[in-house]
Amino acid sequence: MVERRAHPRVDAHLELQYQTPQAFLTAYMRNISGGGLFVETERTCRLNETLRLRFKLPGIDHAFEVGGLVVWTHAQSTQAFPAGIGIKFVEITPEEVELIERFVRQALAAVPAKTW
Repeated sequence: MVERRAHPRVDAHLELQYQTPQAFLTAYMRNISGGGLFVETERTCRLNETLRLRFKLPGIDHAFEVGGLVVWTHAQSTQAFPAGIGIKFVEITPEEVELIERFVRQALAAVPAKTW
């Protein structure tokens, strides 16, 4: 299988707030990369819907408030995958991308290597 992602990502069960045109909601991100994140939620959004996201990352003294675009949805939880929305960052500074990428690198480096 070919990996299509441009940015490495890491699992991250962290609270975030997001604002749609209809509501201000709290949920948990499931993973994050410098390009976007996955929000675990039963509340679906439309594809190409823009959202405002607010979150903090452990070990980083910065409150992120960025714009995102819904690029995919998974409406119902299954045994293999939770319901949620995939969000691409669209309004984010290069400095914020670097902070997220540093967080991802550090988190990946902390994961023990698999031994076979």
